[in-house]
Amino acid sequence: MAKFYGIGTGPGDSSLVTIKAVKTLEKLDILVTPQPKEGGESLALSIVKEYIPESVQIKERHFPMNFNSEEKEVAWQGIAKEIIDDVKSGKNVGFVTLGDPMIYSTYVYILNRLDDEIEVETIPGISSFSNIASSNNFPLVMDRDPLVILPCTASEEKIDSTLENHDCIVLMKVYKNFKSIIEKIKKHGLSKHAILVSNSSLDSETTYTNIEEVTKEQISYFSTILINKNSNV
Repeated sequence: MAKFYGIGTGPGDSSLVTIKAVKTLEKLDILVTPQPKEGGESLALSIVKEYIPESVQIKERHFPMNFNSEEKEVAWQGIAKEIIDDVKSGKNVGFVTLGDPMIYSTYVYILNRLDDEIEVETIPGISSFSNIASSNNFPLVMDRDPLVILPCTASEEKIDSTLENHDCIVLMKVYKNFKSIIEKIKKHGLSKHAILVSNSSLDSETTYTNIEEVTKEQISYFSTILINKNSNV
């Protein structure tokens, strides 16, 4: 029976794509990928490209990245319907997404619109923050501490509360409000407990331990900050 597969690509290095993800790509008939905003090839597609058989049809589809809810709903519903139709016609369809499919991923918007009409299997991927922690020998969390994963698009109150009340924190989506985030980290005295990484696992990966001296111009959109109050960098 044909199936829809959500496939996590990992953070960027193609060698970090899981064996299960590779085996899944090999049995696809169609692969749906996010369409780049300004042409070129999507990062998710470039990561897995070497594992995709030539017989697989690539469908690039546009996922709006704005605050127009109506535009996004129309796009998500249209892509979901196309996937449902392809699977019902007997095609194995995949969708690739950066990192893990269940962590701040466009994939979830599609998953929520499949209405149990087709069989779905989700293949996990290595998250950017897991890779950053391992690559830098930086413990994320230990013992009974909770790990808080917070997008920096959250309210200032929530960000301040998290920095004040939790020891082990992952700050994602830091690019847009970068200056404000660094000021908050300084205010809470956390600079010596934090690392910042841009483009995790890519050739352009850069790690900063002196985050108070980093400017927005130095980092990329794909940047993450790890904080552990029990560790010093």
